[in-house]
Amino acid sequence: MKIAGDSRLANLDAYLKGIRDKKRTDASSGKGSGEVSSKDQVVLSPEAKQIQKARELIEGLPDIREEKVEAVRAQIQEGTYEIDGEKIASKMIEESLLRDLS
Repeated sequence: MKIAGDSRLANLDAYLKGIRDKKRTDASSGKGSGEVSSKDQVVLSPEAKQIQKARELIEGLPDIREEKVEAVRAQIQEGTYEIDGEKIASKMIEESLLRDLS
């Protein structure tokens, strides 16, 4: 529907007239006020379904892996926990470079 003119009230009146006309058409065709003339439908692609499934699996994972935390805690208490400085430095550099690329 194209509405000519600059008046916002005229545009609103034209819009409301269109709604009234549609209701009259629906009433004369026998459609009830609660009946829907068409149905909206959502169709997900296979990729979207895979993403949705992956998201559900991830949401099912715990935020904290208690076993891992307990293992590290035990190593710290025993004095056997070792930190690999080169590995940490490498990861820091890698993350910095990736951040600079994006």
